[in-house]
Amino acid sequence: MMNNNTDILLKSQRVARRKNVYTVQGNIALKGIEQIHQKPAHKKRFPAPAPLPAQEKFRRAREYAREYAREYEGGDESAKNALPYTRVSGIRSRFFTPELIILYICLAALAVFCYYALLWRDDGITFNLESEDAARRKMLAYALGSEVEHLPPPENMPLAVNETFSWNNYTVKKGDSVSKIAADNGLSLDAIIASNNLRNARLLREGDVLRIPNMDGIPYTVVKGDSYQKIADRMNVAIEAILDANDIQNDNIKIGDILFLPGARMRSDDLKMALGELFTYPVRGRLSSPFGWRKDPFTGQRRYHSAIDLAANTGTPVKAAADGKVTSVAYSSVFGNYIIVTHSGGFQSMYAHLNSTNVKEGARVTQNDKIGTVGSTGRSTGAHLHFAIYKNGRAVNPLEYIK
Repeated sequence: MMNNNTDILLKSQRVARRKNVYTVQGNIALKGIEQIHQKPAHKKRFPAPAPLPAQEKFRRAREYAREYAREYEGGDESAKNALPYTRVSGIRSRFFTPELIILYICLAALAVFCYYALLWRDDGITFNLESEDAARRKMLAYALGSEVEHLPPPENMPLAVNETFSWNNYTVKKGDSVSKIAADNGLSLDAIIASNNLRNARLLREGDVLRIPNMDGIPYTVVKGDSYQKIADRMNVAIEAILDANDIQNDNIKIGDILFLPGARMRSDDLKMALGELFTYPVRGRLSSPFGWRKDPFTGQRRYHSAIDLAANTGTPVKAAADGKVTSVAYSSVFGNYIIVTHSGGFQSMYAHLNSTNVKEGARVTQNDKIGTVGSTGRSTGAHLHFAIYKNGRAVNPLEYIK
């Protein structure tokens, strides 16, 4: 009978677990009914008992588990370790074993280590381990083109340039160019062009005498409101380099003084203008009429042509010769459809006899942007582009500025 009751009890418990019914009261009630009636109990005959607090449920379950262990599984030692199988106890037994607890502690320690490692990681910002004087020496070394390790150590400050700035004369020879002279003297193009105020570096002639500085950089004329620090900041040059190269002993600065700025560079537009690269050809075409005096194609009289004519087929794209702002899009009986673009440095460019225009007044254009097409509108003998460049309102030869 005992074995039969045990089988019934175990079977009822298995059914309860399979149906996810883990109520301690149900198990206790089933066992009591088994013992009293000596036959299987039907759970449906008894209403569900009132819910008990969680602690009471666990206490009753533990008592039942121990009693069951004493009776069927070998006495007190088994009952001592017997725990009811509940959802909570199952989770505790699976996820909080001693081995897993040690693992959790190790993972937490690793997470803390990684967190501080990320805080100490170098994100491209390095600590300044050098003194301010060392940083200035490096800046000066870059400006003078010398090696940092050849500079005097910090204790030898104040900083001094090995040689005070001076000029040397050079006579241009046949085959010379600005780039060749600069390379032979270890200087930049800026140094040669700015030191000699060259407006067009391509017009260098044999026999010309050039001033060659003994260090790379450009001259600078002091203007109103200047100070040595302002000049250094504006030209991106170390102030020590300016003071030492020019052998300056005090803070007195005068308007009109000419300083040499080691390592300084010309403005990009100024350099392009000197190299004849400020503008590009606005159209692919043949030069049909140059800048200057010519015979008027309509009257046959000698007249001054303040532009160049580039012959091309009607509809050929016309591009902006340089970056700028469109200041005029109009039509006249002489120039037909024309566009005027204003550039930096006091320059303007004009594109006339256009067949069509593709920009509006006020638009910003960049070099090589399409602004119109070649045509023969206005006073014209055929399809071509009338291209003019003005410097401060005066017409200049475009061929001296076109790359």
